[in-house]
Amino acid sequence: METIADFVQWIKAMRSELGQQVIAVKKLALAFSEGDIQLVRHDQVVRLRILKSRIMREVEDIKRMESAAQMRSTGDAFLGAGAAFTFGSLFLAAKGRQDASRIGLKLAISTLSKTVPFGTVLIAVGKGGLPEDLTIIPVSRFARESNKTEPEVEVSLKHDGYLLMTPQVFTQVLDKVKREVLDGSFSLPINIDKLTKQIPEGC
Repeated sequence: METIADFVQWIKAMRSELGQQVIAVKKLALAFSEGDIQLVRHDQVVRLRILKSRIMREVEDIKRMESAAQMRSTGDAFLGAGAAFTFGSLFLAAKGRQDASRIGLKLAISTLSKTVPFGTVLIAVGKGGLPEDLTIIPVSRFARESNKTEPEVEVSLKHDGYLLMTPQVFTQVLDKVKREVLDGSFSLPINIDKLTKQIPEGC
């Protein structure tokens, strides 16, 4: 027959076992929580890898279009220079100028020197941060279309609040950001201030 002492001992044993189970449940919950956090971080890194691949593909497409546009422009420039030399020389020769050929050559050189920019492409991050507010800017094309210089286009973009990076710097920054996401220092989206600190010095 069980005594009160036996019953008290049984309660103590049950209490101890229950305490151990509570600890085990807490550890399990913590493990699940940490697993969820790691999964979220991994998903964000995968998003950044996909983003990097897409952006670099689009940059290469724009650069190919810029190369084609430059080749057309160079051909047009040579045709224009030839026309300037021919018509300038003929017109001045008809007027009796002895230096017609020299002036025609100056006109041709002047025509060739009127070059326009090609090939500059920048990655712009807006106020919404990375990855939501990201744009590829064909700076040279914008400069040509607006009759501005490339620095003027860049100043205008910066004035609008964009952080500008070359594709090379962008890939370096993105690699740093991925490491920061994995170790828990960063989480998407990432604002401009944090991104600016990831840009290597001198870039």
